[in-house]
Amino acid sequence: MNSAKIHTIAVITMLGLGMTGVKTAYGAEPSQTGKTDDTGSFVEIDGEAAAPESVVEEDIVLPAAAHAQKLAVPAKVFKPKFKKGVGPGPAILVMHGSGGLHKMPNGNDAGACSRDLEEQYERWGKELAELGYVVMMPASYTARGFCDMHTDEGRIPKSYKNRSAAIVSRLYDMDVAANHLCKMDEVDCERMGVLGFSHGATMTMLALHWQMDHALKTFRGSDKGKEVDFAMPDLSDARPKFKVGVAYYPGCGTDGFLPKETGEGVDIKDKYFPSADLFVLHASRDELARICTVDASVEDASGEREIQSAEVAATKGIDDRYNIEVYDRAGHGFDSDEKEANEPGNFEAADHARSVALQQIHSHLN
Repeated sequence: MNSAKIHTIAVITMLGLGMTGVKTAYGAEPSQTGKTDDTGSFVEIDGEAAAPESVVEEDIVLPAAAHAQKLAVPAKVFKPKFKKGVGPGPAILVMHGSGGLHKMPNGNDAGACSRDLEEQYERWGKELAELGYVVMMPASYTARGFCDMHTDEGRIPKSYKNRSAAIVSRLYDMDVAANHLCKMDEVDCERMGVLGFSHGATMTMLALHWQMDHALKTFRGSDKGKEVDFAMPDLSDARPKFKVGVAYYPGCGTDGFLPKETGEGVDIKDKYFPSADLFVLHASRDELARICTVDASVEDASGEREIQSAEVAATKGIDDRYNIEVYDRAGHGFDSDEKEANEPGNFEAADHARSVALQQIHSHLN
């Protein structure tokens, strides 16, 4: 594992920022990230730790009427079942990656995809629910008639192959899912977090972006925005505010949705900054890490998002909430259950990253 902390002084000097305490990297071992190791801790409800009796899984459909594009979005929900009635508790919105949420159809499925989740999401859903979190996973690809961005290319809608359009489309999926999750009886809307992987990690970053309304308005008028062939209305005014985000190996370029420019001549509203603590878990062998970090272990690292966040924090005189851990000898998808997606050493990275993710989720939502 490599941390970009050693670059803090260099970055500050390069930017001409006269500040201290800017967090340019996560970089700590799990035992150092908090006073205790909370990776196996149950949620707290009504001031006490609450251990679920079991986990209930549900397949639901988020109503088209609530979606900006009038699209019905299937979703998987994992609910903790407690021995006795307890008040509402914390929840996690999980955004899947470019491999999709569901497996390819097996011949016995009425819909576009199998109802079976990819193992990675089944594992995360059960583990989080067993700790007491209500978990919702919207299936963006299943809703659009395909299952996997890589192996199911023939069924991908033409408009969805526009990478910027795919980002914007999922903003509306995330919007309706977050609002639905917030309204569930079992959920305390003030205790919601977001967790994402790959393309879903990009969505996680956008879920926390401090200037999302401005970004959407700016994108509509851009050249890339004019290529999108569907209406792009505003997001919900009363959408819930996430308290923490965990982003596994995102593409920080956001496929052209957000500008990447840094420096004093750039409007601060055009710079990325997370509205809550964001923990990016990335890999040195993943080319997507280049824009996410200034870590020298990443080839051609430019770190625009990390720099933008530091610049906003310095200008506003507030703490930088952008945190990043870069794992050496790890490649894209190191959390995946598929062995071929893991290079030597990645399973160790996956274990450490899981500890970081669970500890930060617990510390921010309990």
